[in-house]
Amino acid sequence: MTRISTLIASLFLTNLALAADANQTALVTDSENAVMIATASNTWSMVAMNNTAGLTKVREFHDMGESGVQQIDYVVNCADSTLALAGFSVLTSLGAVPARSVEPTFSELSFYKPVIQHDQSIANNVCDKRMAMNVDSMNK
Repeated sequence: MTRISTLIASLFLTNLALAADANQTALVTDSENAVMIATASNTWSMVAMNNTAGLTKVREFHDMGESGVQQIDYVVNCADSTLALAGFSVLTSLGAVPARSVEPTFSELSFYKPVIQHDQSIANNVCDKRMAMNVDSMNK
């Protein structure tokens, strides 16, 4: 558990150097409120909702042991059930590979209807949880 906590802390610090306006960037940044939505033995996911654009950013981590951790960024549009790949890197003790110099914005993404089970699960999980959070906030 300490390894995961250390890794999560380092991932947020990695984003500090790349921080952009959270309302425009398609990646989860350290200035956003992010929530962990799913965990498994070597995989965990977090989301940050962008209320300006109505999109949900998803960041998945896959622990590959000594090889590092895959960091995959998606953006989900629950209005039309589409998904976009916003970024991919492998985090190692030497840093992210490949190193990102520019973060994509929402307008640069290519959205598609999820076809494979993994992508469908991401979109369904995010949109179901988003709906539940919206209903919960209306009931308060």
